[in-house]
Amino acid sequence: MCYPNFKKVVKLALTGISSLFFTVVVTTAVAQQSLQLAFDSLGPTVEQLRSDSGRNIHFIDDGNQSGTPVVFTGGLGTSVRVIRLLDFLETMRSDLNLRFITVERNGFGQTAFDETLTMADYVSDVEQVLAHLNIEKFALFGISGGGPYTAKIAESNAHRLLSIHMAATSPAIGNPQRCNNNAPSPYAEMLRYPMQFFGFEEDSPLHKIEGFQDTAFDEAARAHNMRGQSADPAPLMHELNLYCSESVMDSAHISVPVYVYLGLKDEVLGTVNPSDWLAAYPNSEVLVRTYPNGGHDVQYRHLDQILLDMAGAGDKILLCEDGVEKMVLPETIEERNPELLGLCIWQD
Repeated sequence: MCYPNFKKVVKLALTGISSLFFTVVVTTAVAQQSLQLAFDSLGPTVEQLRSDSGRNIHFIDDGNQSGTPVVFTGGLGTSVRVIRLLDFLETMRSDLNLRFITVERNGFGQTAFDETLTMADYVSDVEQVLAHLNIEKFALFGISGGGPYTAKIAESNAHRLLSIHMAATSPAIGNPQRCNNNAPSPYAEMLRYPMQFFGFEEDSPLHKIEGFQDTAFDEAARAHNMRGQSADPAPLMHELNLYCSESVMDSAHISVPVYVYLGLKDEVLGTVNPSDWLAAYPNSEVLVRTYPNGGHDVQYRHLDQILLDMAGAGDKILLCEDGVEKMVLPETIEERNPELLGLCIWQD
């Protein structure tokens, strides 16, 4: 007897059995573990506030609402979402109960460019956001090109400060020598190529962090193209000009602790004498942390120490020896390998 469809019948039967088996396995697996109850975060949300002058202020408020507020200002030509480059230690930041607030600067990301605005306008934006969030006392954290803005916030809010943290930046503001006779900045051309504007050296320890470099590329693209500005260099050139045209900061009334983080191989910043920081804040206790092998990435490579300093543990230094993290007094690390500084995961 001939059964021309025998193979087809057997295949259908086996397919049915396989489907039944797969359903049982999946159902059992689901029963053994809880299903996701909330969406995972894709990063902080950019919020908007109408300023007293009618401009739109874009800001991020990230962290526990009852945590210690930290006003963070990112580097040259960055958007408000540059805060995402700090997310690789988000767990540590949360454990230390730190709440980060950052406000977008003139002409970058979602914020329209106005050539008449100064650092004072940015300080006003920050103050309006803090008022909106009902924040009175706060710490400051400025990195690279965000340092001068941070200094200006400090100058206007000395009585409200908890501490000041300056990484890979300079205390020099109002120095005409920093201007090069309005010559074109090499950064202006880089804006068209985010992978050039925000690229880290191949030997940077930041490449240990999965996705860090790509997130930096995304930030550069966002900062200079978000509104369709197509890498217009005008906001960046305006910001560079402010660094040398703004008045010298009056810091005599600032008395809170100041922490400085300098890489001694920082080719972007150049040589900054630690004594310059002591002179910049004459009535503050200034602690300058120098890193012999550090470049212009110390604000990220040593973010763990910065977070601990913000949380009140600034009298000690974090290091990892033999796979164990320790908090030690500064005088005990002089002869230790600087590569041991920070969390043990840097050594992985």
